[in-house]
Amino acid sequence: MLKLTNLDFDFDLFLKEYNRVKSNERDYARGGKSVDFWRVIRLQDLNSELVKTYVRDFKLKYKIPGKVDGRFYRLKANTTLPMHIDSGTTCSINFLLNGDGAPVIFESGEYTYKQALLNTSIMHGVVNGDKDRIIFKISIFESTYDEVKHKLKGFFL
Repeated sequence: MLKLTNLDFDFDLFLKEYNRVKSNERDYARGGKSVDFWRVIRLQDLNSELVKTYVRDFKLKYKIPGKVDGRFYRLKANTTLPMHIDSGTTCSINFLLNGDGAPVIFESGEYTYKQALLNTSIMHGVVNGDKDRIIFKISIFESTYDEVKHKLKGFFL
């Protein structure tokens, strides 16, 4: 459900980019409901060449077919992202941008990461601590967790 990765990634640069575009954050919305504690900047709101270039290069380098896009998420401090399965996303590469954050919780246990490949097609959630949890997420829509894990072989801790 989760594999720690060691991809080439500049956390400071992406945190600066998040801060540059954070005025474009929106409440996460799904099924006609929105939640104000889970904020997202999706591709259409990003206006970020850094993100577009990184995701394009990632997709090409690892030969990931189909739709792949990048987005920023912020889970507000002292909130809980309930157990869920991602809508449309089969798996993702998540980069925790602001230090040590709350672990992601799967039914099998809790996992702390700085960067990781996550199986988002199974139940997972986060009980956040006393600071906002900011991630950059590469969402993969048409390849399974196992397919991407195979393509990233050699880039795991």
